[in-house]
Amino acid sequence: MHPIKKASVIIVRENDATGGCICCAGGMGEFARKDPSYDSIRKVAEECGKLHRNIREVFGEDRVEIIQIEPRAYMYLMPKILKEVLRFKPSLSLVIRTLFFLYPVPTVIVNGKPIGMGRVPSVEEVVEELKSTHSL
Repeated sequence: MHPIKKASVIIVRENDATGGCICCAGGMGEFARKDPSYDSIRKVAEECGKLHRNIREVFGEDRVEIIQIEPRAYMYLMPKILKEVLRFKPSLSLVIRTLFFLYPVPTVIVNGKPIGMGRVPSVEEVVEELKSTHSL
């Protein structure tokens, strides 16, 4: 009997050009925290963190693997996306768009399928996609 594949959520968030850390708490480099031009990045970071926490609340720690990443971390992101494509086998058009980053950030990749492109989707959208593509 094959083990059940763990569902996957990859949150691709906005770039933080300051090199500071954007985490679940919305932390950023000191300069970005004070500069009003980073308000949109701060907002996206907070939304991504909230989404991460809400998914954990719904599914717990062991049922869904969640990764938050900046798109500039391409060398780390590419193997993760390839893994998703091989595991969940979405349609060919989705595979091409996902592999070549042909979507705006922020976006969320649920079991190999990008959703909420150009915005942070609601937790309900992510939960619906997880349930439709995975037996959770």
